[in-house]
Amino acid sequence: MTKFSDRLLDLFSLPGRWVGWLVLPLFVSVIVTVASARLGVNTLIDWPGRIPVLGARLTVNSLIDFQWYVFAILVLFGGVYALRDDRHVSVDFLHVLAPPRLQIMLRLLGDLIFLIPFCLIITYYGYFFALTAWNTGEGSPHGGLQSRWIVKACIPLAFGLLALTGVVRVITGVTALFTRRQPGQG
Repeated sequence: MTKFSDRLLDLFSLPGRWVGWLVLPLFVSVIVTVASARLGVNTLIDWPGRIPVLGARLTVNSLIDFQWYVFAILVLFGGVYALRDDRHVSVDFLHVLAPPRLQIMLRLLGDLIFLIPFCLIITYYGYFFALTAWNTGEGSPHGGLQSRWIVKACIPLAFGLLALTGVVRVITGVTALFTRRQPGQG
């Protein structure tokens, strides 16, 4: 069960690993944005016609939109990655003082009462949030990126993966309670 659950957790956190690479284009985008603002340039590239996501031109506002898209995606999918590695924010002062079995029970209660229901609610409503953005063609009103549905679609995806990660944590926690093993032990 442990190897299987570890593989599931690796699968659920894989987007978190992938989006970590977005820090590099984010870094370049920030440098170009600052340099363009310093030079007083707003339109970086203009072309005839429209390109999906970008519209008719690449502007400083497009780069700023790109930056907040990347920040949002990093936080959303990075949260799944952090939960998998137990690097998330928790009530450590209670957790650290408790014996191992109580730690498992506290984690189970937290996952069952708070994490999973919250993630399911956000996944449900986030789907309609993203669908509305898709159906209305929502984009930046200030000449930025033209497809807000992309970042909004990441909300239900990331919270769905977070809920699935919580389910796997619950199953491994229950297994650990009945087999007297710590979660993560082989």
